[in-house]
Amino acid sequence: MTRPPQAWPQGWTPQRRFGEGRVAYALDADGVAVLAIDAPARMNALDDPAVAGIVAALETAEAEARALVFTGLGGRAFISGADIGGFDGPQREGPTFLEGQRRLAACPLPVVAAIRGYCLGGGLMTAMNCDFRLASSDASFGVPAAKLGISYGAEGLARLVEAVGPGRTRRLLYVGDRVDAATALAWGLVEEVHAPEALWSAALALARQIAGNAPLSIRATKATVADILAEPSAKDPGRIAALSRACRESADFAEGRAAFRDKRAPRFTGR
Repeated sequence: MTRPPQAWPQGWTPQRRFGEGRVAYALDADGVAVLAIDAPARMNALDDPAVAGIVAALETAEAEARALVFTGLGGRAFISGADIGGFDGPQREGPTFLEGQRRLAACPLPVVAAIRGYCLGGGLMTAMNCDFRLASSDASFGVPAAKLGISYGAEGLARLVEAVGPGRTRRLLYVGDRVDAATALAWGLVEEVHAPEALWSAALALARQIAGNAPLSIRATKATVADILAEPSAKDPGRIAALSRACRESADFAEGRAAFRDKRAPRFTGR
């Protein structure tokens, strides 16, 4: 079946490009940013420049956005994996693939993955490092490590095990086959499945809904959930307590109470 190409949503165009053009970025008036892998000829596989572009786009979004939609263009793949051929030869200066994944996982913004087509290997790792995963009904998921003779370390598999459990993680990696969007939803790999033509609007609607809430509260919640899931040695209760205090002492908390009292929509500023 031929998939129609996935373009930018209506009213959006790339405003900046990073990673030698492989990563496109745009921001709207609601504070929602879109980070799109734009290498459809390579099925959006991530090579060194693309990884560097993701990191640069994340830094830009963190400075100006309230929520981020992460996607891949072309209609055939979200991210088909790490570009193994692209990593041949001497390592370029810049972040490694794993460092880029750590940077995505540590992003303080809420990140919504909009997944269409193949989401494989390093692409699935990328999706798992986002906060929410919305998939189109034609998406497929897998980790073909055993078919390539490679192995993922504990850091690379931790979020997958958290989401689907050890048994299904073993199934994905031992067998190396793919599961469809309906199976991914049943397993907990994704939170929602939409028709391909509805995926963009669903992802953007969720991001806008989040962006309309208090940014300090959202960031504190993201940090708290990460702390709950962290290894005991990595937990930082002092930081979590400080984030909670900052919310209680913020102008946004006062605005939230005033809006509730006045029966109007709050106007949060992130202060």
